[in-house]
Amino acid sequence: MMVWRQRLERCLTRGWYEGAGWLWLAWPLSLITGLVVRWRRYRVNPASLPVPVVVVGGITVGGTGKTPVLIALAEALEVQGHKVGIISRGYGGTVGEGPCIVQRSSPAALVGDEPLLIAQRANVPVVVGKNRYAAATALIEAFAPTIILSDDGLQHLTLPRSFEIVVLDGDRRLGNGRLLPMGPLREPAARLDSVDWVLMRNGENEESAFHYQLEGFEHRHSAKVLAAEGVAKQWQGLRVAAVTGLGQPDQFFSALNSLGLTVQSHAFPDHHSLTEVDLATIAADVIVVTEKDAVKLCGINDERIWILVISTKVPKALLRRLGEQFNQAEAVPCSTL
Repeated sequence: MMVWRQRLERCLTRGWYEGAGWLWLAWPLSLITGLVVRWRRYRVNPASLPVPVVVVGGITVGGTGKTPVLIALAEALEVQGHKVGIISRGYGGTVGEGPCIVQRSSPAALVGDEPLLIAQRANVPVVVGKNRYAAATALIEAFAPTIILSDDGLQHLTLPRSFEIVVLDGDRRLGNGRLLPMGPLREPAARLDSVDWVLMRNGENEESAFHYQLEGFEHRHSAKVLAAEGVAKQWQGLRVAAVTGLGQPDQFFSALNSLGLTVQSHAFPDHHSLTEVDLATIAADVIVVTEKDAVKLCGINDERIWILVISTKVPKALLRRLGEQFNQAEAVPCSTL
């Protein structure tokens, strides 16, 4: 089943970004997608919240880098003086409607891999639940944040928002510009005209671009750390495999190649939890995974595993805009409302 899913995802992705003509067969379904999008937008009247909500989302399917952006944004807003809280659907977890507070020790199978990674890296409270409004309400009651970041949720229209950030991949952008399933878009491209900011991974405009910074490699078993520079020399003569369940694994593989590593590439479907069986089939001396993969490796003690640690920085122009709009001096702790 997983093999067929992988093949379907790869086939669709190639078609979306290479302009495959056979996708016109899906045009009637894309018309239905457009009708549903418009219907949902006109029928929803979101309730209000006493705390500003910043949605960090996307209009394309697949990975664009929202998780590193959320972590960087949370850290930057904390420096500005805000008390940050984060909500997420908890995709891939079993929480359901929720809400559920994410602990650093929470199982990824329960809360989802991305919320768990965010909670561990950003060190701010995270609440998950399919109903984001309920998650935000629970977050406010439990932690009294002065600002809430929503992990995705651009299309979750029952969630009120004060600021919308769309994250795009600078190489893929909008693909063929068509709605699902004919193209990769969840909403029409014109939606970008109504958001407050567009961030572009590997973009060129300094006001909208962000780039990954390779911090190094952490050995999962011993916590030993290797610097990114020079790792090719450290692992010279060893068989190195890159294994991941990312929505866009090529970014991960390219990052390792840029360090001079020659790796065997193993891509599983997005949000796939690597198992001992998966790893046992890989003939390698070193297995490199992402942080998102690592949080799902509970109970696996394979000593070949190293974790690629990355970070990013959001543009200063965006931070200035957020600082102007949500001045901490004017923020009212929600516990007093």
